[in-house]
Amino acid sequence: MRKLTGLLILPLLCILMPGCKEQAPDPLQQALKAYILQGEEGTFQLYRIEKIDSTTFRTEFERRQNVYELKLKQENKLYQDYLSQNKPKNAKRHSEAIVRTCEIMNGLDSLKAGMEGRLDDIAYYDYVFSAKASSDSQYSEFQSAYVSITPAYEIITLTEDRKDLHKAGGRAIPGYLQLLGQDADEE
Repeated sequence: MRKLTGLLILPLLCILMPGCKEQAPDPLQQALKAYILQGEEGTFQLYRIEKIDSTTFRTEFERRQNVYELKLKQENKLYQDYLSQNKPKNAKRHSEAIVRTCEIMNGLDSLKAGMEGRLDDIAYYDYVFSAKASSDSQYSEFQSAYVSITPAYEIITLTEDRKDLHKAGGRAIPGYLQLLGQDADEE
């Protein structure tokens, strides 16, 4: 019995001691490394990362709708201007843009209806971070860079300027890129 107890104590101590455990890689750090190094072998050192915000699908749908409503107003104004100037070719181009914008807005409404039960789920998180990365072909330093990442650790946007952080946020909406006629790799 004493021998059995001795055999069990060593593994238990190792499990309880922080130095004995292998730490799993941080998925957020791994996602940043993969995105920045673009599949190349190299080093990545994350100095600081801080979550600054989160966005729900509902909020992202509202942002996208606002973008297309503004675009629709602009296209309507340009269409009317070119009609009044008797420039039918230019007016036609803006008329086609109006139709396409309305199609996208209707598509967004359909996507939103299809996600009704998930609208208040997190679409992505925003972080500010500082890091450096290097590979054979590149060296990058990031001082207070911004990144938007889905809960599944897909990077949507990485930028040095916070005001550009949500420009591609629609990518978090399932079906959004297909609605625009793009592949997931395009933007």
